[in-house]
Amino acid sequence: MAGGWLGPLMMFWLYVWGPLRPLSYASGDFLPGASFLAPVIACIALWWVLPNSYFRVYRFEHSGRLYEWLGVLAFRKFAANGDFANRWERRKDPNFRMIRGRRSAAEFIVRTKQSERGHIVQLALGVVSSAYAWSLGWHGWAVYLAVGNVLVNFYPIVLQRYTRGRIEGLLHRASRTSA
Repeated sequence: MAGGWLGPLMMFWLYVWGPLRPLSYASGDFLPGASFLAPVIACIALWWVLPNSYFRVYRFEHSGRLYEWLGVLAFRKFAANGDFANRWERRKDPNFRMIRGRRSAAEFIVRTKQSERGHIVQLALGVVSSAYAWSLGWHGWAVYLAVGNVLVNFYPIVLQRYTRGRIEGLLHRASRTSA
């Protein structure tokens, strides 16, 4: 999935830069000006500046219904470590489990935050790239990058939040019953 978006994203920027621009494209300098660096730096800075409170699962997220309505369950089937991948692993090893207990659940929550953080940065860079493509009049590129960005970055963010909410709910219920 990611290759279907990251590869074209890189191609887009190589077309903008010029070395790989097809002859059918207009010639000229399409590189953005220095002011374009500010949004790019802001996107990359998200990795470090997102507060921990952002990753808190809010009350409206606990049921997961919003995310299910957005189609996260369909996306989860095809995601890395998703339903189909886990089912395949269990065919080879019936004891395979992504989460084996409270400790691995807590570690998994940390991984969901790291994954979400990376996808947020990529989502922001994708939005900037798509907007720049649109500003050049390269509408096909803009639409492709925007749609790909939703599939490769937005849905993984939603899936991480959905998964974290479910795991935190299970851990909370387990701590109440054991106390």
